[in-house]
Amino acid sequence: MIARIYLPLFLLILLTDAYIYRQMIRPRWRSRWVAVLWFTVTAVMIAVASDLSTSSDFLPENATPTLIFLFVLGVLYMPKALIAGGHLVGRAIVKFTGHRRALSSLPRWGACIGALFGLAGIYILVYGILVEFNKIDVRRVDYTSPDLPAAFDGYRIALFSDAHVGNYPPGEGTVLAAAVDSMLSMHADAIFFLGDIQNVRPSEISVHTDLLGRLQAPDGVYAILGNHDYAHYIEGTAKEKLGIEAMTKRLLRGMGWNLLLNEHVMLHHGGDSIALAGMEGNEGRGEDHSFPIWEKTVEGIGDSLFTIMLVHNPKCWKKYVVPNDLAALTLSGHTHGGQVKVLGFSTTTLLYDEDDGMYEHKGKHLFVSKGIGALIPMRFGVTGEVVQLTLHKKETTHQKQ
Repeated sequence: MIARIYLPLFLLILLTDAYIYRQMIRPRWRSRWVAVLWFTVTAVMIAVASDLSTSSDFLPENATPTLIFLFVLGVLYMPKALIAGGHLVGRAIVKFTGHRRALSSLPRWGACIGALFGLAGIYILVYGILVEFNKIDVRRVDYTSPDLPAAFDGYRIALFSDAHVGNYPPGEGTVLAAAVDSMLSMHADAIFFLGDIQNVRPSEISVHTDLLGRLQAPDGVYAILGNHDYAHYIEGTAKEKLGIEAMTKRLLRGMGWNLLLNEHVMLHHGGDSIALAGMEGNEGRGEDHSFPIWEKTVEGIGDSLFTIMLVHNPKCWKKYVVPNDLAALTLSGHTHGGQVKVLGFSTTTLLYDEDDGMYEHKGKHLFVSKGIGALIPMRFGVTGEVVQLTLHKKETTHQKQ
């Protein structure tokens, strides 16, 4: 991760510290020791970033140093960058308007405004890591279709996504354990998992198999893979990566989960049947396998058969599902609901047309779950969730919660 953004990080640390020292510190304190202390921090941060960038994997197996560095970066350099940016904007306005005397205090006010935004950012980061990431909600969603077979009226599904189990210690007392308990208490007919069980590697799953293996339902537990469940975040040969991916699949199947890899199964209930289809979720460019394949996934499903589609990335809905007259309901995750939401705006607002909740287009419906966890263990304004999805035959109003 650090290797991919090393140059921007290097410039952020160096230029921010150099600007603040030159414009705000040196005019007030010309002591050599002030300069030494100030740029010692700069040198340490650059040295740590340089060391972390030597890891060839997206996230090292011991992720703690990387996460600590990112936390310090957020707490220390996010406010600095905002202060420097506010001061620089103030200087630019003064320069281009030519009102140097009348607007001489504008850079200082710009820095103060930047500091206020920086303090708000620190609060969001600390609260999001220490408090909100450790919460879990139960979201109840009702879906109604006149095409649903009568025996499935009232059919209950426990739904979860984006577990990212590498961020949790093994055992009880975690959000992951609370999520499992919540889903078991639903007494659902089936349980669906929508991808991203791990952060990077299958060893993260192995310490949680006893906990996750508790998930059982009368009609079974079904899962698809997300982009983090493939090996393109780990360096290695093609053969090594395939072996890593095979281990992830073995662990999930070993827990009694049914993996849907561009394929479908039939769910039977009370004499009626529906199709449950699942597409793969590999988004890595240059990979030659494990991409969503619509034709393979739905091959053999009759046009009149009610079908639920599982696909990790909600963008696949309009790419594959909507153009085809199949799959009345699609279930996705991936977005984390934006993970950070402030004043109604989230980090996914500009990236996704559908990032949280129920959507309808051309008679097809998509539900996107906010998921449980995240690669970077923090959430703000977007609490993790498990979903109780109930299917209805009779005509009622769709509910989006």
